[in-house]
Amino acid sequence: MTLCVTCCSLYKAFRFERGQHRHQAQFRQLYSSAVSSTNQQAITVVVQVRHFSNMMLGKSVPEYIFIKVAIAALRLIAPLSMLCVAWMLLVVPASTDPDPKWGLFYSCLRIYAPLEAAFFLCVYLPRRYHLQKTAKHPRLSREERQALFTRCSAWQGSANYPSGWFFHSRNFHRKNVLEWLLWALFSTSMNAHREEWEDEIVGYLTTVENVLGQELPDGYNKDTPCMRLTLDPVPMLHRPLLWYLIIGVIDFVTCLRLYSLGFRHYGDKRMFQSFPPRPLTLFSRPSSIEGVSYWYLPHRSLTKSPILFLHGIGIGLFPYTSFLADLAVQHPDVGIIVPEFLSISSRITSPPLSRNATLDALRHILDAHSLARVVIAAHSYGTVIAAQLFRCPDLATRVTATLLVDPIPFLLHLPDVAYNFVYRAPRTANEWLLWYFACRDPDVSRTISRHFFWTENILWKEDLQDKVVAVALCGQDQVVNAEEVRKYLTGEDEKKANWTGGRLEVLCYPELDHAMIFNVRRRWGRLVRVLDRFVRELN
Repeated sequence: MTLCVTCCSLYKAFRFERGQHRHQAQFRQLYSSAVSSTNQQAITVVVQVRHFSNMMLGKSVPEYIFIKVAIAALRLIAPLSMLCVAWMLLVVPASTDPDPKWGLFYSCLRIYAPLEAAFFLCVYLPRRYHLQKTAKHPRLSREERQALFTRCSAWQGSANYPSGWFFHSRNFHRKNVLEWLLWALFSTSMNAHREEWEDEIVGYLTTVENVLGQELPDGYNKDTPCMRLTLDPVPMLHRPLLWYLIIGVIDFVTCLRLYSLGFRHYGDKRMFQSFPPRPLTLFSRPSSIEGVSYWYLPHRSLTKSPILFLHGIGIGLFPYTSFLADLAVQHPDVGIIVPEFLSISSRITSPPLSRNATLDALRHILDAHSLARVVIAAHSYGTVIAAQLFRCPDLATRVTATLLVDPIPFLLHLPDVAYNFVYRAPRTANEWLLWYFACRDPDVSRTISRHFFWTENILWKEDLQDKVVAVALCGQDQVVNAEEVRKYLTGEDEKKANWTGGRLEVLCYPELDHAMIFNVRRRWGRLVRVLDRFVRELN
């Protein structure tokens, strides 16, 4: 809000008057657009404030106009900055003395516009090319592929498997399905098709025909491509330097908040390990594993389990600070470990760790603090890390209970998550918010399109056997097909606010969108109560 007031004040203080020198008048006209664009950053800040409090917008027309204007303002900064630089170089020489009434504004703009232009040309454009690097796929054996495909075919969802993986889903031919199978099971393209796979693939094609109830026509329909998440180009949009500075301020505030709660930061003391810089990391304690940072609230209880919190995609830990504060107040003697996944936190940073490296990092962190057992609380992308941990024998035994909020890993063989996050064209205000501020962030997109492998991350109901697990689903989730996941986990068509089956609980929030559960305390109160019970069940 301070930035909002400042931008408006600067705009009003340095308004231009008519009758100026011809060049200055032209300059004023051109830069009035720039001023307006800069002033629109207030809108962006307001969007973020709304994002912090509501996490997702609704679907009303005013909200739609609001988010579209905010996105347009951010996207206009780079082209307007380059236009400003060109104008200053070609039309208004640097030696020209500006009118005193707008000299300060012009002086500031002479610094800011070149910075934004250079940031676009020298940082974004090279990174856009660099982030397209080929993914390093995990490879499955024939037995693993067959077992996985059999499992997938057993739950087809609402008749959109496998047809939902294809654009214009009813017009795909046999080779279209072959192309999809080569990506999904063999992690390769048509060009790398091997003859030794032929018999195996024929079996898969036969199963697909049985699922569809029809024979696939021969040939390839070029108008019906399939979604191949880790082979398709990485989609991204530029973020201006101003946006990253806002992220830096938010991160600084988040750090202060966590420090005030008693958390300690462990990590690399290099302030410029990621951008924007993190000056408070100069006071960090050494991490037990290089390149991994995390927050730790010391564990002092002998009768309760500590909590391992795994956050989701967004702006880091800021949206979760009040939730973490509630946990800390509820159980001041219970430790909380919060790893930072910077590659999904709207920053410019290095690629995410591989699955094995991530699990090794978690193992080292737990060992460094002598934590034999933990309760996992994970949200969105963090549930993917939790799913990976479930399949790691030595780490899985250290988990006493798990809370999964807006879970990504269930039914990943269905197209919903991939389509909603990567391929869907936004229409409503909440979809535009997700699309620009999450889906098209360069580092987030690189993480999803080059380091998210569904075969590693999928989680089955059978994997939860003999585990204490609670799953929280938002009925209006625009990323996860919450209704399909609910039916899969409960085996029932009837919707219930709370469902319990053995050690599995399913909590439903029918009116909420993805991540809105962390909006206000009355919503996450149920989660706190679940974790309160989990941390007490050490024995």
